[in-house]
Amino acid sequence: MPTQLLLIEDDVQIRNNLTEILTLQGYEVEAASSGHEGLECAQSNRPDLILCDVMMPQIDGYQVLEAIRTDSSLSAIPFIFLTAKADSTDIRFGMNLGADDYLTKPFTSDDLISTIESRLKHRQYWIPPKTPSVSYLTSLRGSNCWGSMTLNTADCLYFFIQERGCYVLHPKGTFRVDGSIEELATHLSPILFFRVNRKEIIHRSVIQRYTYWEKGKYCLFLTISGQDKEVILPRARYRPFLDWLKF
Repeated sequence: MPTQLLLIEDDVQIRNNLTEILTLQGYEVEAASSGHEGLECAQSNRPDLILCDVMMPQIDGYQVLEAIRTDSSLSAIPFIFLTAKADSTDIRFGMNLGADDYLTKPFTSDDLISTIESRLKHRQYWIPPKTPSVSYLTSLRGSNCWGSMTLNTADCLYFFIQERGCYVLHPKGTFRVDGSIEELATHLSPILFFRVNRKEIIHRSVIQRYTYWEKGKYCLFLTISGQDKEVILPRARYRPFLDWLKF
């Protein structure tokens, strides 16, 4: 099956030229003339890679990228910006949002193809980390003002540090648990749980969406036992977070 590319470009001549070049290279290209149309195309027909112009009316390339990266079904798709803006600040901003590469206009067809092939190759050879053959915690002891009880770790939703103690939000309530966040991060299943930052660990099921916040940080929007919560994901944890979502 040919590799499917989504091209989002509002300039009709550039869009047609790139579509022709890529089609001749054997790619299957779906072209969109706006950011809004591009997002609809990505959601209805998930591509293997996205090429997107930066400067577009209504929804620009940055907004498209942010929407892609905050959609768990699309977030792992390689994303390449096509731009006439070669300023390092603009490039840094796009990379902080999660862009995989930049092509500065005008670029040659060789540059275009090699960049696409490089990103596809990187995606092809990415291998999810293997789960070590160790036994992870299946239960832990939690206590609160009503007493203590054994909790199934798979049902634990959110671990956090508060007043030097480690706590967990569970469908049965909030409990204090023994051990540190570091110890829990080591002994909890890496498929179910992710350590967001120094003080918080989340269960996969609580994630609703995430978005760029500021200074390279991201905000995760969670729903825990019917309550909405926001946590900050540092820039250094963003790529590991995307890789974890692929499990």
